[in-house]
Amino acid sequence: MNYNILRYVITVAEERNFTRAAKRLYITQPSLSQTIKNEEERLGVILFDRSSSPLTLTDAGKEYVLWSKQVLSLYENMERRLQDFSDKEVSSLKIGILPEFSSFILSDPLKLFRERNPNSFVQIVEQSNNDLEKSLEDSKLDFIIGLTHKDKYKYCSEPLYDEKIVLAITPDFSPQNKDAVEVDLIEFKDAPFVIMEEGQFLYNVTHDLCKKSGFIPRAVVECYNLETALCMVEAGVGVSIVPDLMCKVVGDLKYYNIKGPTPESQISLVYRRDRYITKKTRELIELIKEHI
Repeated sequence: MNYNILRYVITVAEERNFTRAAKRLYITQPSLSQTIKNEEERLGVILFDRSSSPLTLTDAGKEYVLWSKQVLSLYENMERRLQDFSDKEVSSLKIGILPEFSSFILSDPLKLFRERNPNSFVQIVEQSNNDLEKSLEDSKLDFIIGLTHKDKYKYCSEPLYDEKIVLAITPDFSPQNKDAVEVDLIEFKDAPFVIMEEGQFLYNVTHDLCKKSGFIPRAVVECYNLETALCMVEAGVGVSIVPDLMCKVVGDLKYYNIKGPTPESQISLVYRRDRYITKKTRELIELIKEHI
């Protein structure tokens, strides 16, 4: 069986265009077209409707892609399982994580992991939760650290901690009752806000909570990294709505609970149930769980 042909058909189905698929596969477009035409002739079926633009799969093509993905998944799982028996010391892992958590969740576990596996290479991919889940679905990552996945059948989520939303401020923006542990956001309707980029979870949370309190936050800084946002708050730029775990990152700030219902989310290690987890991947997962 030629596994490359299976990958070729899947890639064309995803790109819905031979030229883009060829570029992604690092082969020429004529070569890709001829390879798939030969496969169609061998099987006696047409896989793609070439009269439509963009390309669409025929019913036979849909079946081909469905079974091809299962065959490739089995083959890749076999390769990963055999890694556990391999004498090769060099190994690579690719993990995804929400950008606001990578610096203080991964540093200690990775230090220990590298000490035990000096020839291992770990690539960290920082993305939004939606992008992380998409990358995991496409088997581009071994596991992710993000929100607990809603699909409990296809994905396994190992909980790390429950995330609570709080308000981070400096003394420049103290509430009327400085001894309070909980504040009403309306007190900060005139305060400058440091917020996350549009599309991120905390961007929506900040606007929703402020809207419920009767005002629109006056954003003065918008950034992608949560650690950057906290540094801005520490410098006196403004206030920010953040996860409570960030209290451990910048301890000089004052953190207040927010009156009324606030969103709570569970952060988990998430991986596909149908994807074999190698011994070294499991070792890193356990180290992360131990150090949370």
